[in-house]
Amino acid sequence: NVLKDIGLVTEPVTALEATAPVKFRNGKGKVSFDISSLEPGFYQVSVGGGKPFNIGIRPEEISSPQDKQPDFDEFWDRTLKELAEVAPEYEMTLMPENSNEQRNVYKVQFKSLGGALMGGYYCEPVKEGKYPSKIEYMGYGAEPYIFDPSSEPETIQFLVSVRGQGIFLGTTPRDWDRQGLADKETYYYRGAYADVVRAIDFIASREKCDPDRIYAQGESQGGAFTWIAASLDSRIAAAAPAVPFLGDFPHYAQIVGWPMGEILETARNQGISEEELYKTLSYFDVKNFTDRIKCPLYMSFGLQDPTCPPHTEFAAYNQVTSEKAYFCVPLCGHAMWQQESWTKERMEWFRNLIENK
Repeated sequence: NVLKDIGLVTEPVTALEATAPVKFRNGKGKVSFDISSLEPGFYQVSVGGGKPFNIGIRPEEISSPQDKQPDFDEFWDRTLKELAEVAPEYEMTLMPENSNEQRNVYKVQFKSLGGALMGGYYCEPVKEGKYPSKIEYMGYGAEPYIFDPSSEPETIQFLVSVRGQGIFLGTTPRDWDRQGLADKETYYYRGAYADVVRAIDFIASREKCDPDRIYAQGESQGGAFTWIAASLDSRIAAAAPAVPFLGDFPHYAQIVGWPMGEILETARNQGISEEELYKTLSYFDVKNFTDRIKCPLYMSFGLQDPTCPPHTEFAAYNQVTSEKAYFCVPLCGHAMWQQESWTKERMEWFRNLIENK
């Protein structure tokens, strides 16, 4: 059995004892391997040259120290101050064909940092009252969808489209992760992270929103945005990031090819050294934010995820000092949004928080 740490990229290790189910050509069986001598991390296991699979060893002990620049906090404080100076100019258009007697659905748009447009689909109960609110941040290039007005009739929901994505897809090139790499001031995610906060501004401005029950969730890039929402804005009462993206950039580049391969190539073509690149990216690495989180947090991940490897996710998770837990789907790759077990688990977690608030 050959094991390789896919987080720290160490040399392969051969070991014995412990068990894992395996399908053989003539049926099913189990193999044994010893994990007692392995350091905390995620490892790739291959049996007899077969397709490798991942296992995790004490992931909550993974150490991937923050690499914040000295002006990290000043940079984000200034960014949020600049955002606050931009008048949002909220615009809401009722979508009667998607509304019913329980909830109304609106297409919304407003301005964020630098005057960029953002918005999404917003759904709120028709009857008067104060309601819990869920902000859902979208994955990288994901297709927007409209909430079923009957699905959560006692809840406000907002599907967020940040600049150039979602309902604004096509207004900018799709290479968002490579836009403005030359400087932290111009990098795409400076504006996108500001959009994350502006989405909270919008939902908090609604008369029916209970300001003490604003929650955030999202998968992949949306998971990263969920980290950022809880890190930069204390109005988030709880957060549930799934398979979060944009974390632990130096290790990310060693583990998977996309998107870091394209980011590195773009940097080289623009004459940006790797040292300069990683310095810029450190201002947007989610692990450098998550020590600021004060609310309860529930992270989910797919143990077999080849796109956002679990090591990069725990690099951020292990910086969180507030109440936290994680949910693992052992055979899941990156498509956590297709996992009914997580959907039900997250729904129940939020329901308990709402009922006990």
